Amino acid sequence: MKSPGSRAGGKQRVADLIHRRQRSHGRPVLWRPVPAPAESTLCGGCGAVYRRKTWRRSARRAVPALSGEAPLGSCPACRQVEAGRYFGRVILRGPLVGAEAEAIRRRVANVVARARFTQPERRVVSMRREGDELEVRTTSQKLAHRIVREMEKAFGGRASYAWSHRERSLLAVWRSDGGGERRIHSRAASEGPRGVRR
Repeated sequence: MKSPGSRAGGKQRVADLIHRRQRSHGRPVLWRPVPAPAESTLCGGCGAVYRRKTWRRSARRAVPALSGEAPLGSCPACRQVEAGRYFGRVILRGPLVGAEAEAIRRRVANVVARARFTQPERRVVSMRREGDELEVRTTSQKLAHRIVREMEKAFGGRASYAWSHRERSLLAVWRSDGGGERRIHSRAASEGPRGVRR
């Protein structure tokens, strides 16, 4: 057995200190402990309802709000959007971004709508376009990954991902190529009115 003053004991103490510091400072701001809201709290910003220890989308959210029964609060995603904090950053680049900007924005909106249906805390924090580049910032890494994956499936191109363990964020980049443009036009030609396939 090693004595307390031995070299191995000193290394262990340093490792414990590093581990403790990582645990206390390594978490994103969203994960810091905050008091849990009361059951059935309604978010005033998005209408999500806090039930069974999680925020959920609610189709009947207006009923408790109108009757005044539900306490009002703010979900973490609404606070995150207000503060401008993001954990996913998507950069869409290439000539296709400029040429098919509306189709790409619609595709991003569809991915976000699908994600919000089951997980209301996954949202877009900001979206801005400069020339042939569109930057989308999201509240979660997973949503950023989904957006880029959907671009790759729909329009072709190449995707790359860079995770930052320190900030717990994801930088996802999608670059269009010529194949994506042909794919869009061939799909439009094969569809009849209102997107019905011939």
